[in-house]
Amino acid sequence: MTARTLGNALLRHPVTRFLLLLLMPGLSLKRWLCLGIIGLAAVTSGVIFALELSLGPDFNSFIDTLSLRDAAPAVRGAVFVAVGVAAVGIAVSGLAASPAAARLRARRGNFLDSLYVERVLSGGPKVVAIGGGSGLPNLLRGLKHYTTNLTALVTVADDGGSSGRLRSELGMLPPGDIRNCLVALADSEAVMQELMDYRFSTNGQLDGHSFGNILIAALANIGGDFYKGVEAAGKLLAVRGRVIPSTFTDVTLVGSTVSGRQLIGESNIGKSTERLRSLALTPSDAPGHPDAVKAIEEADLIILGPGSLFTSIVPNLLVRDISSAIARSKALKMYICNVAGEPGATVGYSVADHLNVVRYYIGEAVHVVIANNNIAQSIDSDTPELVSPQAGWDDDAIYLPADVIDEEQPTRHDPDRLASAISEAYQKHRGKRRSVPRLRRYLQQPQFHANGSGRLKVG
Repeated sequence: MTARTLGNALLRHPVTRFLLLLLMPGLSLKRWLCLGIIGLAAVTSGVIFALELSLGPDFNSFIDTLSLRDAAPAVRGAVFVAVGVAAVGIAVSGLAASPAAARLRARRGNFLDSLYVERVLSGGPKVVAIGGGSGLPNLLRGLKHYTTNLTALVTVADDGGSSGRLRSELGMLPPGDIRNCLVALADSEAVMQELMDYRFSTNGQLDGHSFGNILIAALANIGGDFYKGVEAAGKLLAVRGRVIPSTFTDVTLVGSTVSGRQLIGESNIGKSTERLRSLALTPSDAPGHPDAVKAIEEADLIILGPGSLFTSIVPNLLVRDISSAIARSKALKMYICNVAGEPGATVGYSVADHLNVVRYYIGEAVHVVIANNNIAQSIDSDTPELVSPQAGWDDDAIYLPADVIDEEQPTRHDPDRLASAISEAYQKHRGKRRSVPRLRRYLQQPQFHANGSGRLKVG
């Protein structure tokens, strides 16, 4: 066995993992352990003084200089024992209270990993990610390993599929994109993905509806408010962060093509093969969700994208309170350019073209642009072409090319690679904003598998 193999084996050992975790800054455990040790030392010293035990002239001389040497032995002992008992009591209380939130999360996974999530990642930067569709959940899957101070700000202009039907039948905001973000932020993502994405196949009204959408609709009705339903779903899934709709108003996305055709609804705009000339929301004065605006104002980092430029990102920016809050925010602002062009909408767009669309709505607010620079992937002829790396970048925004492509799905971002690129860019350009915690990616989470009947169980 080589030294490297032995070292890797030791690092995987539970005892080693436990000791390394205790040394990690931010857990709020070491202070209480140190206080407890000091308390025990004080109690021990008090007993020695009270019983007038001798441990040698050198030790006694040292202790005498630090203690009440002129007092009676009983008094000296009582004082030290009292101080020690008090210190131990405070330490025990602190140790018991510190991981309280982690104990609740540990019902779904390993306690030490849950403690890391609750104590270390909760000290990470405040990040607001803005978008929708499949791009935003992909981003969240990677970022949740760096901070739990995550706010996903999601468009509510979706009018297709199960979300569109619930929207028209129940008069609620569309839950589809929000559901996907909740699943992406969940601790046990694999089983939750399967459960929340499960679609009913019946001859009745449930046909085509996903379980997750029905769950959010039920929780919204119980809580009396759509956002309360989303919050309740987040607690059930033990998400690392929050998911907030950009507005609580029922809005419709309206597009106009270069030929003058008017397209009503996000689904119709997404299917269009013609270039868009303009986009608008109806009603145009829809207010931003107060919690969304507050999250933007308090953010250390604001991320726009990835996702469909005109149906996932821009609809959020059409909410004036949101775009205004982004423009005046002091946070570091990043735009994540899509890996591939969208048929009819952005095919042929350069990185700069994508950025200029975003700037049209929020002004010159973007500080950093991250774009894929790996275009060597072989893709089918039916797949949209990849966005080429920008040559000769001449812009005030910092351009950061990086290999962020998903090798299995070359038109999408890889969550881990993208999150790593964002973390490095943030650390380098964050200024005085809080830093990203040290990454500890491989957390032990409960494993789920299907039994003989096809039902999921913990194993």
